[in-house]
Amino acid sequence: MSVHEIRSTSDYPVKLIYPHPQNPRRDVGDISELTESIKAHGLFQPLTIIKDGPGLPHEDDDGYTVIIGHRRLAAAKAAGLEYVPCILVEMDEREQIATMLLENMQRQDLTVWEQAKGFQLMLDLGETEATIAEKTGFSKATVKHRVKLLELDPDEFRKSQERQVTLSDYIKLEKIEDKEQRSKVLKSAGTSNFNWELESCLRHQRQEKITKEWLDFIDDLFFEFDYDRNREIVKTVYMTRKMTDEDRKELRELAEDEENDYCYTKGDTYLYIMGKERSEPLPDYDEERRKREERVRRIRKVEAQAADLRRQFVKNYTPDKKNLPVLVKALFTLEADVYDLGEETFAEMLGIAVSEDEVYITDMPEFDELLRKCPDKVLLAVCSVSTEDCNLAVHDWYGRPEENQRLNDWYAVLAELGYSLSDGEKALLDGTHECFKEE
Repeated sequence: MSVHEIRSTSDYPVKLIYPHPQNPRRDVGDISELTESIKAHGLFQPLTIIKDGPGLPHEDDDGYTVIIGHRRLAAAKAAGLEYVPCILVEMDEREQIATMLLENMQRQDLTVWEQAKGFQLMLDLGETEATIAEKTGFSKATVKHRVKLLELDPDEFRKSQERQVTLSDYIKLEKIEDKEQRSKVLKSAGTSNFNWELESCLRHQRQEKITKEWLDFIDDLFFEFDYDRNREIVKTVYMTRKMTDEDRKELRELAEDEENDYCYTKGDTYLYIMGKERSEPLPDYDEERRKREERVRRIRKVEAQAADLRRQFVKNYTPDKKNLPVLVKALFTLEADVYDLGEETFAEMLGIAVSEDEVYITDMPEFDELLRKCPDKVLLAVCSVSTEDCNLAVHDWYGRPEENQRLNDWYAVLAELGYSLSDGEKALLDGTHECFKEE
């Protein structure tokens, strides 16, 4: 039903006008100044109201529900007015919510959470993201991202708002598929630990998907078995990458070998394909060596996560020529090797697509343009590629914490450019990270 006025502005009893139960704005805020103004001068701008009826909590034959003017209604009641000017209209439920949502948005009175609740109400009433975008002026993407916020824990979201978390950070959280994990990472949003916690969760999510793909395929070819020292390990599969067609072909051929009763046993990120019994007994395995290898493997995973965060910072760096002195000094501090830069990695850091022709990146016009406009970004990429290609491990052969001065110097340079170390990176550098602990 389209909106239409029933009669012109008239005065209605304040005691018979109620707030709308689905008003997107849950808190009318401070009305003290508005109340004093109404006491002194009265209420000039009329409220927009509808007659109470089915679906409204009061369903009073003589009652009305406000659509536009919740703050004015609250202030009028506080000011002691008995009558207020109103425009009585007819609206169906969808039009009521859309009107309240639009009116509050135009005044910028709604929080992003309240906007999200309003959008969801409109979706529940049959609107689509496209029609909401058309009616509100927001893009479809904004509507989608706002509604996604409702999947977060409300209390944690409220706390994050106090930390002034940006909408782009909330959008990053959408990459996390598990809602519980998403709300867990939300606790670090607005702090220096956010990117660390986010990357840790996303790495685990990627690993889970890759592992499932491998296991779903292998379960059809072999049967699972506990590790048996007396069986030969025919193949070791490291499930840290996507399965290829070559992998599938090789595993099928292995399974079709009738001379063997193949089975497999899986670890965290690897599995063993095992065949017949060994011709010679396996020597006793050194337990200390096993512990060392496991500890080093854990440490390297955390070191790789830290390296990914540093590379992301370099790729997303906003050019600022004021940083040139810092980066020129860094070339010497880090002993950057400008003669042996990985061509593809260097191009990736600069956001330049590598030419299919055999042309060096330094001969490409895109590089010349970037060097002219953003020399600091080029220098940072040089420092990054030359440093990250070096040994930046913070552990020794035994998996014990070991200081790495080159890494400390690199972090110092990044910090001058605005990089903020997470607690995980700090613990990695000072040797207190849990990855160093004995089993």
